[in-house]
Amino acid sequence: MPLPGLSQLMSGTLAIALNYVATFYMPSTRLLRDPLETLTTALPILLAGHVVIMGLTLSVFKQCSTKTTVISIGYALLITAISTVVLHGFIVLFGASLVEKFNHTLAFAAYLAIVALMPSFTALAPAESGTWVKCFLQHSPTTGPEIYAYSQTICTLSGAWIGAIVLPLDWERDWQAWPISCVISTYLGHAVGVFTAFGWSSKAVVLYLYVSLAAKPMLCIIAAHPYQRNGSEP
Repeated sequence: MPLPGLSQLMSGTLAIALNYVATFYMPSTRLLRDPLETLTTALPILLAGHVVIMGLTLSVFKQCSTKTTVISIGYALLITAISTVVLHGFIVLFGASLVEKFNHTLAFAAYLAIVALMPSFTALAPAESGTWVKCFLQHSPTTGPEIYAYSQTICTLSGAWIGAIVLPLDWERDWQAWPISCVISTYLGHAVGVFTAFGWSSKAVVLYLYVSLAAKPMLCIIAAHPYQRNGSEP
């Protein structure tokens, strides 16, 4: 029995690797030293990488036409751009300064939008609007792609929020500077989302393995028992 959502797992794993390389490896500066320059360098790498992953997933795994793939990528980029502005507003409402470190907040909003939303489009596209409503408004994903889209987005956003908890603490650590802890927790949140989705969507595999490895041999033993073979006690 093949693993459900194998293409989603591969796409999610590639996204984790891309997020790590673009955030912590590729920039010439380090996140702890200059978060703004690091994010400015990472954002185009992230966006281009997620577009490539989405294009490969749609064209190779889902076997979509070139037109469908291009349209889906266009929608994903449009929604990501709009979400950057919306997330920037929410981040300010949650306590970030509106004026001070404005560029830092905007860069983090763009980072969060890319990491949270592009994998969702990779998992779900091409999908009708009803699927998105079922997934994110009704919170009832059922299929493998829906579970991967929902889990990655929710865990990424939750990770970003959890990272902000340490900011007001009086520890005076370098990583408490805005928005370093949120960037790190956003990356970790997405990674948790991928593996959570894998476990969530693999319940059928666990049940299948249990039946195959445990229940089936027991049934064979019972069938071979002399009481069952002769139909009566000796």
